[in-house]
Amino acid sequence: MNSMKKFLLPLAVSVIALSACGQSEETAMQAPVTPEPVAGKPMPNLDGTSPGKPQAPIIMSYQVVGSPIVGNPVLINVSISSSQGSASVHYSITDRSALMFQDGQVEHFEIADASSGAVRQLSVVPQREGRLYVNVSAEVQTPRGALIRSMAIPINVGSAPERAESPMNVVEGPDGEAVISMPAQESN
Repeated sequence: MNSMKKFLLPLAVSVIALSACGQSEETAMQAPVTPEPVAGKPMPNLDGTSPGKPQAPIIMSYQVVGSPIVGNPVLINVSISSSQGSASVHYSITDRSALMFQDGQVEHFEIADASSGAVRQLSVVPQREGRLYVNVSAEVQTPRGALIRSMAIPINVGSAPERAESPMNVVEGPDGEAVISMPAQESN
């Protein structure tokens, strides 16, 4: 009997407290809790999103074509799409002693309709080996103002392959022609 009193007493107190508030038990569990504003702290959004920095409605991706080699142009396919329509795109290189734009490469342009995922080709020329970067930024106008998304495209640059010397000997023939002297092979 004592165990039954221990169980019923907290239950009775809960029912009395809820009825005193004028709410049923179901309503009390469903009522949202609205946070009180605190000076100097951002208010959390009720939809679950962060109240922090807004993200630009831009999606960017890239693909480095081939194997980058010092001194040879490297093609990079850059895809930019935006739900806001037009976008302003800018390419930049921080260290021009390590990486240069190929002659004629456009560094700034506008995409009138970026909703379809416009693909543009970027061409750079590596000046040294190692990991080099070209920066891409896209800006769109939104009702909240201009929003920019940026990314750095890494390019892993190797050295040019060494020329392998041919094991063949080139000699001058009796008529002054170039003749390749090859070792004889025995056959059975």
